[in-house]
Amino acid sequence: MKYLIKELRRHYGRTIASLSGYALSTLFILLVLSVTLTNEKSSFGILKGTGTHFIIYIPTNTSCCVNCNNEDSKGSLVAEGVNTIMLTSDLIDSVKKIKGVRDAAPYLLYRLHESKYSADISLGGIDMNSIATTNNVCAKTNLVAGKFLSDKPDELVAEESFAMAHNLAVGDTLKAYGGRFLLAGIINSGIKPGKADVYAPIGNVRRILRDDLKCISPGFDMNIILVEVSDSRIQSQVISQLKDKMKYFTISSYNCYQPASEVMTIIEKGSTLLIVLIFIFLLIFTTKTQLTSLMERSREIGILKSLGWSNTRLCNQIILISLIQALIGVVLGILTGLLIILLMNSNQIRLFNLVEFNFRIRVIPVLIALSLIGGLMAGILPIIKLYRTKAGDMINNYM
Repeated sequence: MKYLIKELRRHYGRTIASLSGYALSTLFILLVLSVTLTNEKSSFGILKGTGTHFIIYIPTNTSCCVNCNNEDSKGSLVAEGVNTIMLTSDLIDSVKKIKGVRDAAPYLLYRLHESKYSADISLGGIDMNSIATTNNVCAKTNLVAGKFLSDKPDELVAEESFAMAHNLAVGDTLKAYGGRFLLAGIINSGIKPGKADVYAPIGNVRRILRDDLKCISPGFDMNIILVEVSDSRIQSQVISQLKDKMKYFTISSYNCYQPASEVMTIIEKGSTLLIVLIFIFLLIFTTKTQLTSLMERSREIGILKSLGWSNTRLCNQIILISLIQALIGVVLGILTGLLIILLMNSNQIRLFNLVEFNFRIRVIPVLIALSLIGGLMAGILPIIKLYRTKAGDMINNYM
C-alpha cells in the first residue's frame, strides 16, 4: 500500500488527470440521473396514467333485459352502443388477479327509450369508490354544479350535455325509469368509454332494474367491467392476457396509452444512451491514462520484473491504483454534483426553465459501481501489455 500511495503522489499530474476524469464522468451521470428521476416524478407520473383504462363486455344481438309489461318501454343493457349480456361479480376477482391490473370495478349501463323526452336515456350504475370508475366513467372532480352522488335512492347526477339538451337544472325532477328522481348534480366527465346520460350508485340501479322496471335478466350484477392498469407501458400486455383468458369478451380502449408509452420509452432510452456514452468516454479516458502510466513507468516496471516481481503482483498494483483513483474520483464527483444541485435548487435554476434537478440517495451505489467497473476495465489493456512484454524489452525499449 505504501508503494501505491508513493506512486500516486509521485505523479501528481497524471493522478489529478485520472481523478478529474472519474469525477467529471460521475458528475455528468449524476446530473443525468437527477433529471431522469425528476421526469419520472413529474412528466412520467402523468404519462404513466395516460389512457390506462378500458372496459370489458360481451356483446349480443338481442335485448336481454326488457320490460315485459310494456312493449313501448323496451330497454337493454348496452356498451359502446351495442346490446350486452349480464355478467357475474366473480369475474371482477379474475380480472384483478391479472398482473398489471391496478383496479377493476362493476358497471351497470342500461338504456331505455323515454317518450316524455323523445329520446333514449342511458343510466349508469357506478361503484363510487373505485379508481377504475373515476377514469372510465365519472368522478366527483367532474362536478360542475350541485353535488355528487349519495346513497339516497331518488338522486341522480346528469351529464352537462344531457341536462342542456333537455333544459334540466340542479333540483329538477327527472321522470324516467318508472319513477321520479331528483337531479342532485351536473357533471362533465369528458370523453370516457363508459359515459352515460345520468348516473346513480350501482346498488340503486340494480334496484331500479329489478323492482321498478321488472327486468327479466337474472343477476343484475353488472354488464361491464371497468379496468384500470397500473402503467401505460404495460397496458398492451394486460389486454393480451385478458384476451387469452376471456376469449368471448370485447375490450374497448381509446388507445391513449400507446403514444404515452412511446414517449416514456424514448425518454428512457435517450437517458440510458447518454449515460452509456458518458461511461464509454470514461473508459477511453481512464484506459489511456493507465496506458500512459505504464509507458512512463516501463523501465521501472521492467526492473521490478527482473528483480523477481511476478506479473500477478504488478497487475494487482495497476488494478489497485486504478480502483483507488476511481473511488476518490467518484466521491469528488458526487460531492460536487450534490453541491451544484443544492445551489441550483436554492436559486430556482431549472433545466429549460422546467425541470428541477433532484438528488436521490439511491443513485450513489449506482455511481460507485459504474466508476469501479470503469476502473477495472481501464486496467485490462495495460495488464495485457504487461503480460506480453518481457522485462528486458521494457528496460531497453522504454515501451
